[in-house]
Order: sequence, then structure tokens, then C-alpha cells
Amino acid sequence: MNKLLSLVFLIISIPALGQSQMLRGRILGDSLQGYAINIVNYTKEIGTTNDEKGVFKIPAAIGDSIVFSSVQYETSSVVIDQSHLENKNVTIILKPIVQQLEKVRISNVELSGYLNKDTHAIEIQPFVDNQILGLPFSDKPQPTLAERRLYTAKSGIIERPINYLNGKIKKLKRIKEIEDFKSIVNKGEIILNTSFFIDSIGVPENLISDFMYYCAEDDSFESLLHEQQRLLLLEFFQIKSKLYKQHKELD
Repeated sequence: MNKLLSLVFLIISIPALGQSQMLRGRILGDSLQGYAINIVNYTKEIGTTNDEKGVFKIPAAIGDSIVFSSVQYETSSVVIDQSHLENKNVTIILKPIVQQLEKVRISNVELSGYLNKDTHAIEIQPFVDNQILGLPFSDKPQPTLAERRLYTAKSGIIERPINYLNGKIKKLKRIKEIEDFKSIVNKGEIILNTSFFIDSIGVPENLISDFMYYCAEDDSFESLLHEQQRLLLLEFFQIKSKLYKQHKELD
């Protein structure tokens, strides 16, 4: 009878050992705020990222390998045991990657102080990049923090439907829209000298940023920020400045 009960208990326990629970914790590291750490359960092939405070959660079971990786931190891995799942706030400490500087080489070329003469005496090494060497390369800009978080939220068999239902993906899309909008405003602020806004179109210096937000509300503004559209952009600013000053009652 005892052997039969032991066998039944063993059969019931085996599936339970493989069930996923939620590993919860917080990542600590120098200057971590604002950085998303890639958190991947390699055993289950699912991933997530931390929030602004370093807090994270990811499905895990005993024996799963969880890897924490980022460009600016050393990769850290944890094999899950019972204590990790019982602890509701596991602490993961990441160490920053120390960049080793190349050795400084002192040239034996004697310079005269005359630019035309010295340029002929210095041997210039040719510029070499991946494209010249025929290696794979990409000229695409690196994704922003909002783009990385949105991508992570939409990946994974389990996380994706959950994030759609709880509104996380909708929230991340809105954050990305705000980030993109701010990027357009910043480009508009630096594309011309401050003196243009003050002297040419009469926008006070303390209202230039506000004026740029006003311009960015126009759907055509972003396309005018390209170098080829500079004349059209100047005309756009002149028209918008009149409407803006009327709106602000500056005239």
C-alpha cells in the first residue's frame, strides 16, 4: 500500500516540476536607469526586458537558464532553482564592461610647424571599413529604447498575447510616438541658427522650443527637415511664425 501511494505521489509530482512559474526580481548596475537589459530564458526561448527601475519578471521553471545581456554590461546567467522561484525579489547585479584603450604610439616624425610641409612628411593610413573589406555591414540606425521595448513586448509566444490584452503594447506604441515626435522637434531646433528664429521670423528665444512643437504638429514638417528641402523649410517657418505669433498674441 505504501509503495502504491509513493508511486502515485511521484507521478503527480513529475508534471509539477516542469511547470513554469514567474521569476521576479530587480537588476542592479551602475548607470542602469534608462537602459533595457535583454532577459532571455534560453531553455524556453522567450525573452523580456526590465522597466525603468530595473524590475523584471519572466516565466521560468527549475533548471531553466536565464541570461541577462546588454552592450554596456557583462553577460550574466542564472540556472533557476527552487529558492529563485520562492524569492519574490531576486537581485541580479550586472558589472559594466571596461573598455580597454589602445596603446598610444609616439611617432618619430619631426614636425617643422609648417602645415604644407608637415602633411607630406606624415604617412596617412587608408580608411578601412566593413564595406571596403566586403564584410557584412548595416547603415541602419540603432533602434531606440522605446523601439527595443516594443519589439520585445511583441515577441514571444506567451508574452505577446498577454501584452496585447493588458495594454502594454498600446502603451509602448504611444511612448514610441512621443519619442519620435520629440526627435522631430529636436531636429527642427538645431537645423538653423538661433539668430534665424529671432531676427528673421521674430520668434523670441525663450519660445523657440514651443514654436518648434507648434510646427511639428503639421504632418508635412518632418519631410521638410531634409537638406534638399531647405528653401521650402524656410518658407514653412515664415508662414508658421505669423500664425504662431497671432496665436500667442505677440504682435
